[in-house]
Parts: sequence; C-alpha cells; structure tokens
Amino acid sequence: MSIVDKVIDRRLLLKGFLVAGPTLAVAARLDLQPAGATIPGVGTPMYEEHSDFMDEYIQLSQPFLYDLLVEIKPDNRVYFEIPRMEVGQGIMTTIATMMADNLDVPLESMDVALSKADPKFQDSQWTGASNSTRMLWDPVRVVAAKLRAHLTAAAAQQWLLPAATLRTQNGYVIAPDGRKLSYGALTAAAATVVPTDAPRLKKPDEFKLIGQGRTRANTKDIVTGKATYCMDLTEVPGAKPTIPAVWATHGATVKSVDNAAEVMAIPGVIAITPYPGYPEQNIPGGVAITAETFGIAKKAKNALKVTWSAGPMDNLSDKQIDDLLAGIQDKCVAPDLGEGVIDANFRWPYVSHAPMETNTAVAHATADKVEVWSGPQIPITAVRNIAKVLGYAENQVVIHIGPRGGAFGRWLFHDAVFQSAQISKLAGMPVKFMLMREEDIKSGRTRPVSLHHLRATIKGGQVATFEHRMACPEMDLRHGLGDIVSHQVVTYNNNGAGLWFFECAGSGNVPYNFGVKAVTLQQHVLAVPNGAWRVVYSGQVCSANEILVDELARLLGKDEYQFRREYLMEDKQRRVLDMVAHEGQWGRPLPAGVAQGLGFHQEYHSLCAYLMEVDTRGAEPRMTRCTIAVDPGFAINPTGITSNMYSAAHDGFATVFKAGLHIDNGATRESNWNDYKWTRMYDSAPEMSCHIVPNTQAQPGGIGEVGIPAAAAAAANAWARATGKKARNFPINEYGA
Repeated sequence: MSIVDKVIDRRLLLKGFLVAGPTLAVAARLDLQPAGATIPGVGTPMYEEHSDFMDEYIQLSQPFLYDLLVEIKPDNRVYFEIPRMEVGQGIMTTIATMMADNLDVPLESMDVALSKADPKFQDSQWTGASNSTRMLWDPVRVVAAKLRAHLTAAAAQQWLLPAATLRTQNGYVIAPDGRKLSYGALTAAAATVVPTDAPRLKKPDEFKLIGQGRTRANTKDIVTGKATYCMDLTEVPGAKPTIPAVWATHGATVKSVDNAAEVMAIPGVIAITPYPGYPEQNIPGGVAITAETFGIAKKAKNALKVTWSAGPMDNLSDKQIDDLLAGIQDKCVAPDLGEGVIDANFRWPYVSHAPMETNTAVAHATADKVEVWSGPQIPITAVRNIAKVLGYAENQVVIHIGPRGGAFGRWLFHDAVFQSAQISKLAGMPVKFMLMREEDIKSGRTRPVSLHHLRATIKGGQVATFEHRMACPEMDLRHGLGDIVSHQVVTYNNNGAGLWFFECAGSGNVPYNFGVKAVTLQQHVLAVPNGAWRVVYSGQVCSANEILVDELARLLGKDEYQFRREYLMEDKQRRVLDMVAHEGQWGRPLPAGVAQGLGFHQEYHSLCAYLMEVDTRGAEPRMTRCTIAVDPGFAINPTGITSNMYSAAHDGFATVFKAGLHIDNGATRESNWNDYKWTRMYDSAPEMSCHIVPNTQAQPGGIGEVGIPAAAAAAANAWARATGKKARNFPINEYGA
C-alpha cells in the first residue's frame, strides 16, 4: 500500500461506472435508493447504545457517503480516495484495508489519498466523533461488491461462462479451470457491462485482511522523518513563510501597528499585513509577518509593536472565572436520605489540544480563485466561510487535504485555513502560514475550564440518586460542526449547539443502575477560544462520574471492581470489566504508595475499561502498569485499536496529573512545552497491554476517543487509593488533591 501525497486530478466524476482511458473507475452512489438498499446485509443495526450523537444526522446524509472514488488501473493497481482526514489515528490504513479485502486485491496494490474538499459530499465529509471507520464500513463494502460484480460479469462474457461460477482473488477473476484475468485487463469491458447477478457482500468469515493487526502503511516514513505533513508542503512556488502576532489578551483587536517601518527594515521581511479574522465565527484577527524564512518572521514578530484594544476578559483571572461559573451552575437537589451521601465538587482547567504539528496552511488567493493546502477536519464548512467572507463563489475555493500531525479535535476548526486565505488575498501573494507553538498555546483553542457538582445518596443499601451538574464556558461549535448542528440549536430553546451536543453525546450516559439520575450543563460565553477536545465533554463529565463510583463503593464497604460489576446494566459492559480485572490482576499485592485504579466508559458504539497502576512515592505520580480491555464492535485492525487505546492512556494520565492552562487578567499564562506539561516518556508505563473482546457485532464502533474518560478515571482512582486523598482539582500535581 502506498499513500499518495499529492492527489491526482479527477478527470471524470459521474454516478455509476465509466471509462477514463483504459481504467475502471467508480465515483459511486451507484444509484442505490436509499444507499445500499438493494444489497442484503447493508445497514445491519449496531448494538443499542445510549450515546451516539451524530448517527441521526449522518443517516440523513448517508447517500453521500457512497460517493467514493475508486479507480482500477491497467497495471492492476487501485487508486482510492478517502473522504476523511488522517490525523494520526490511522484511518488511511484501516479504510484501505477494508477496501482491499472487500475488493479482493492485495493491500500492497492500493494507492490511497485523501479526497480534496468536495461539495458533492455535502456535510458527510468530516472527521470527528470517532465516526470515520464505522460510517464508511457499509459504503466501502457496497462499492467493492459492485466493482467485483462488474469485473466478474466482464470475465464471464469473455469466457462465455456463468458469472456465478467465477471467483475473485488477489486482483484477479478466476475461472473453475484455473484460468484468470487481472482486474486491470478487464477494466474497459467492466465499465460497460451490465451484471446479471446481484452484487454480493463478503461475509466476515471470508475476510483475509480485516481483523489482522498491521502497523500503519507509512510507519517507516514517519519514524525516519520522510513522511510529509501540511507544514512540509511546497506545492505553491513562491509561498513565503508567514506567522501572526496575536492578541495580548483574549478577545482583543488590533488598534494600530506602531513601528511597521522599523520592522520592514529588518533584512528578509517582505510584508506586514493586519487582518481582521472572522469574528462572526470566532476566528481571531491579528497582524501577519511575511518573510524569507520563519526565523526572520519570528524575529520580526518579536520586534513588532502593536497597540491592542482592551479585551472583554481583561479583569478576569482563574478565580473570577470560577466564581462566574459557580454562579450559573445548577445545584444538586436530592436530600440526604439518612443512609449516606457523597457531595463533591470537581474542577478541570483549560487544556490545549497541542498537536505536535501546530496550525499550518499554504494559501494562494487570486482575483478569481483561492487554493488552500491544509487539513481541516470539516473542509466544506471552511470552503463556505472563505467564499462568504472573501467574496468568492464556493466553486472558486479549493482546499487540498493532507495528513496532519495530530488533531484531537483542533482541526474541526479551520482557523489557519481561513486566516491563510485572508492574508494571502490582503498581501497579494501566496503564503505559507504557521501559528507558532507559543501563539497556539496562548491564543489557540482549548477544552474549556469546567466546574462539576456531583451528589449521590444511599437508600436501602443501594444508590438511590446520582446527580451531576456541570458549568463551563459555552463550547464554540459554529464553524467546526457548523451546518451539522445549526439546525439543532432552535430545537433546544436557543441554548446553543454545545448544549445539544452535551445532551446527545455520551456525556449524559451514566451506565450504572443508580436509581434517579440527572446530568445537566450550564454555559456562559467567554472570549477564550475553545472547541471540541478529544471526546468533548465526556473527558470531564464521565471521568468525574467514575471517580465518584469508586467513592460510592468505599462508602458502601464494597470492592471497587465488584461494585461496578453489580451496578453496570448490561452483560457486554460486565464482559469488558471482567476482562480488564482478570488481565490486570485486580487486587494483586502492591507496595504502600502504589495502587490500582479502575475506569469504565461507553461511547461511539464501543466500550472500554482501564486498570492503571500508579506509583505516588516519587516527586510526581508515575504510571507503572496499564491494562486495557475494549469491545470495539467489529475489530478491523487490532494493532490500530491498541495504538489508539494506548494514546488515550497517556492523554488521560496527562489531564489528571499534568495538563492545565491558567488565565491571568484575560491572558493565558503558558506559552510552550516548558510550562505546559504533558505526558513524557518517563510517565509511560513500562508494562502496557490491550485486550480486545472478540467480535460481538457486524459493524465496527469508534475507537479514537472512547478511552479518555476511562483512562483519566483509572489514573485518578489509583492515586486516591494510593494516597488516601480525594481527587477533586486537576491537574493533581499542581493542587495535590
């Protein structure tokens, strides 16, 4: 399998099959109304779940998920474009494996690229909510089945044999007597033939590649530094390095540039361009410095003197923000029923996405066209906003998609894409835009600070009530999920897309039989840019829930594992919990100051449990062992699943012990890795294992996010059991409790 860095141009793009030279191509909805309806087995229901906030919307746009471009070349190679973003989660390998197996071609013969922003996908071309693999599962199977049917029909016509007697294997159609024709040799005939036999979806026991673990196709290139990311792009000759000077305090705007002539005199400086951003969509403005090198641009940015307006948060620091949120937070109301109550308040700080590759984009705006090379997770919304604000028709805006070096939700928001296009038009030149690390942390998007009031009561030896009241700054989903959620806002009494997202996502899912349960959210608009951060609200809500579950178990004098097992509502949940307890040796003897902690979470049609061991005897807590059990539905690539679950362990650990941003008089205090802490190699457990429940369903669940709440809770619960303290304020390294 090869990953194509530069997407080839599409010469023809029609429904159904076509001849493009001697190739067989499909850009296929395949005239299925509704999509896939003519093929038995498509749309097999996934198992029931309390939380899948996007499924209803995605079903409305599902026909467009079948508009996949697959091209079989005469040399028997298969070119396949994936209408999703590769941000390190490995979907290019996973989805290419799905196509190769269903099409019956070797994975090595696949050439895979990411689709450019294409209006034909409408709002189905987006990467988020752990939906890429599960939402392309049926479309890939259908398109591959149709292609196989045409290829087999072409071979049958040539051999004068019934198509039903032929089989496909390794890129060939094979006759009963052993004769074979390559797909490449059949493409021209297959493009025009009309199959008489209905396409047949492969059954799970026929898969040869799906279910087999494999590393990402470009792993060697990544570890040797050969892989190219958006920041490496050189597609536009003459695109000059450009970096922004951003606001002094959140929400401020540029009043004046006070020493432009002095800075322009610095050798290598090309232009100074004030730009307004797009306030309507919370994309901030600033002053762009364009120079011959990024080093010169940074030197000029540091020398630039900008007068900024006052910001709306200039009188707010962490304490005032907390007081504001506490004032709008719903109160827990269940009375103490006389047999025990736990009343707890938690605080999670602002957290930066901080991907290894910061926000970058290359843009070239001319009088009649804008081209951008970048990697937004929702490119069509970016196209619409660029066209609207910069005065172009949507068909004059082209976004070429490339892999990103991490995202975690950050690229749901196309700030750099829009800013680069705006700066290029204002400056009159192509630009290679980069938001430097310090600007990204100080002014970029964050998981918002949040307060949580939890209260649980006991009656008759059982948990009778469980309340969770959250308050946070309003989540900005306007130009991220934008069109997808805008129609939902009105139905939720104008409380905002964030509230709809919260209520429909896994954040409201308490998987335990705890009697009367209530989870609510109140929001307040603040100027700190925020957005969806890996697993969105559940990383705070469900982590806190799991901490309280541990404390309820101890209040009732029960083992934390057995308590969960008793109160979980479904066998599939207990199966995952039992697996992690067994594989992780729950209850094994450990030295004083070292303890085990459990965490469970269910979302995106997947379930997982973490059992983490944490050593608190040193200067900082350290993860020494981590065991994971996961039910991903149908496991397509166990190696990829394991990798994602390991990454969640490190992210969960970081949010509990290390990560946090502070606001001082409207400005973010932290600026780079020297003062914004994250999990380091030292923190990684020397012993980690991931155990996957054998396939339980006909379709895969989502994996990229589900592990975060369980991992964070396991880390906090291990620390609490080791120290005898209660985890309340995070990161624990800062607050100690």
